[in-house]
This record gives sequence, structure tokens and C-alpha cells, in this order.
Amino acid sequence: MLPKKISSGEHVPSEPYLAYYDHEECYVNLSGRYDYLETSYYASQDLECTGRNVHPTCKEILDAYVTPLFLEKAKLSGLAVPEYYITNGFFEPPVIIDTMNPFMVRSSIVLKAGHKNRVAKSMTRNYTYAICCQELPLTAQVKYFRLVLGWSNSRRFREIADSVWKVFHIPLARIRVIILESGEMLLSNVEHLPFERLNAKELAYLQEKVTWEE
Repeated sequence: MLPKKISSGEHVPSEPYLAYYDHEECYVNLSGRYDYLETSYYASQDLECTGRNVHPTCKEILDAYVTPLFLEKAKLSGLAVPEYYITNGFFEPPVIIDTMNPFMVRSSIVLKAGHKNRVAKSMTRNYTYAICCQELPLTAQVKYFRLVLGWSNSRRFREIADSVWKVFHIPLARIRVIILESGEMLLSNVEHLPFERLNAKELAYLQEKVTWEE
């Protein structure tokens, strides 16, 4: 398959949206959904098996979408992250909780101690599965931004978007950050950003950066 540019008004190829990113001389899987056993996961695997440089790789997918792995990889790469711990029940608010259950993907912000028993039971499936808890300073804000090949439509997040791309190589993602009162941003989580949900500015940015697989 040869890459080709999509001119104005043309439709991009169907899933898994494979393209060539000229700037970094690599293929990119622009599905935006990278769950294990999904079509896009195997699209990356197929390209890897044929010896082509592709992002995300299967390893990059697994590193990004397991929250404690994401946090630890970011930390080891010099990126700021919140303090966190893993538990199967007990936690102290205020925290952000992410499930580690392979059959459930949920997040919850718990600010008050009165809710913790109910939330713990629900998020752990009756204390069966572990959860990842990130400490949340009382004066902090939880924000999200959308990442497209290391770029964000919001200028506020462009520097951290570039840093996330360089470490994780996830082409499309919704990134959660904790913004401290000082303005410092802590990386908190990465979520799927399906290609179909890109807005006009994000699509225009992609069209300038990639050539599409026929």
C-alpha cells in the first residue's frame, strides 16, 4: 500500500486509519482506539511484524493504557506526575481513582470521605480488583486536553502535549492533567480519542502532517 495525500473534500480511509508521518519517518495508527484485541491493535502489530516503524507499537499501547504503568513511565522519563498508590479497597480522599480491572474502564474523583466505602466497593467490583489512586491537592484543578501527534489545539497544553508524544507515541489521545495552584501540570491519565471525534481544526492539522494509506 502506498501513502497518498487526501485533498480538500476527500474522505480519509476507513479504520484503522493508517498513515505515514513524514516528519518522524514512521507510520502512525490513527484509529484513536487501541484496546488489546481490537482491529487497530493488530494493525500496529502487523506493521511491526513487517519491520516497519510504527506508532503506537503494541508495547506502547500497553504502557499507556494501564494507569500506574503510564504514571511510572512518565515519572521515569522526567515528566511530573501526582503521588499515587494501588489498593483493592482503602483510600483517603481527595483522590482520583482509575480502575485496573481488565473488564471495566472507569474513573472517579472522590473529594469527601463519606463516599469512599461506596466508591471503593463499586470501583473494585466488591474488593476483587485493584484500583489506582492519585492524590489530589484541594486547590488543584482536573483538566483534559486532546492530543494530535504531539499537538493540541489549545496553546496552553502544547508543551505538555509534545512531551507526552515524545515519551508515549500515542498519536490521538485525550489526556488528563492535574493543574496545581502554582500552575504546574501533572500528567494523570490517557484516554482514547477516536478518529471520528476529531474536530475540523484537528483534522486540518493531520492533513498537513500525514500521507494516508490507500
